[in-house]
Amino acid sequence: MIVSSSNFSYTGKGVQNPEEQMPKEIWDNLSSNDKLNDPAQYVAPTGLAEAVNVALELGMPLLLTGEPGCGKSQLAHSLVWELGFSKESAKDLWPKPLTYTVKSDTQSRDLFYSFDTLGRFRAAHAGDATDAHHYLRFEALGLAFLRALGLNAIYDIDPDLAEAVRGLVYEPQRSVVLIDEIDKAPREVPNDILNEIDHMCFDIPELFKVNADKSRTKPVIALQGSPLRPIVVITSNRERELPEAFLRRCVYYHLELPPFRKDASTQRAPDNGITIEDIVQKRLRITISRHDENSLNHEKSIWPGGISFFAHLRDARLQKAPSTAELLNWLLLLKKRCDPSATLATNEIQDLFFSSAKVTLFKHKEDQNRAERLFIEWLNLTSNNP
Repeated sequence: MIVSSSNFSYTGKGVQNPEEQMPKEIWDNLSSNDKLNDPAQYVAPTGLAEAVNVALELGMPLLLTGEPGCGKSQLAHSLVWELGFSKESAKDLWPKPLTYTVKSDTQSRDLFYSFDTLGRFRAAHAGDATDAHHYLRFEALGLAFLRALGLNAIYDIDPDLAEAVRGLVYEPQRSVVLIDEIDKAPREVPNDILNEIDHMCFDIPELFKVNADKSRTKPVIALQGSPLRPIVVITSNRERELPEAFLRRCVYYHLELPPFRKDASTQRAPDNGITIEDIVQKRLRITISRHDENSLNHEKSIWPGGISFFAHLRDARLQKAPSTAELLNWLLLLKKRCDPSATLATNEIQDLFFSSAKVTLFKHKEDQNRAERLFIEWLNLTSNNP
């Protein structure tokens, strides 16, 4: 018998019962971005769900790699949804992770907080004695630490700091933190971040206080031993290699493109039974029929045709192969503009199909120059042709 030490086990299966889905009349009126980002529709491969649970039990960050648009960032949203966190505000459709997107000039401190040194200097020069706390802004990791402590514990550390974060921090709670695109950061930043995550501690030198003996103290935010330590998801597009010390201290998973339905039984079994078609059907609330999968492509209905053309482009050695995210955007546009029963047998549908694909699936000039030839080539094939 296998015994789990975790109080929470991530499944990554999304909403299971149709009656628990967002009502169709509400879903139809969402923006395209909101439809595609609904965490209740996210489906994780079995291996990814297992990696999440290992990270949870070990208290380690989860590092996710994979091509852009494969669903790495969406995992954090799915985690928040499955954990049942409450929404930040009434305007949010669903709860969200605390997110920090890394830039080329990011320093490790920036993931915890930022301090407007110049603003405070100008205020002091103008004779404004505003407290230093007013120039402090907490970022994703810092806010997650504060929320794990709770407002009362922060009062014990620094009453002025507690007043500054009132409205952001309440009772102690756990957070999911998404650190996006860590590979953009300077090389020393990943290790510096993990040092503070390992020790569950960071300080704020800008808020130093001078004691009676003229010594200086600064607030230290520490979570050692807390059961509410943040769940940290880190993504990388592998634009540069990450330090080995950083990799050693993370649970790692590489997110692959799932197989197509036609390949699932002959090439490789889909992880968790998930295929590209399954993802599209769940995300867009459509049904992709099997009845014309072996037809000539110019006779296919719109959804099997879209999947087939996407598969053709994935094999076409483009400068940038289209991703799952780009496929979903393209098919969502077709859903808005086409009747569900539309087929590629008419010039009107073919024109819309190709013109929309050209600007959503082809992301390099050289690829767009090949687009029409690839489309004509595909039209005269069946999905099962090489």
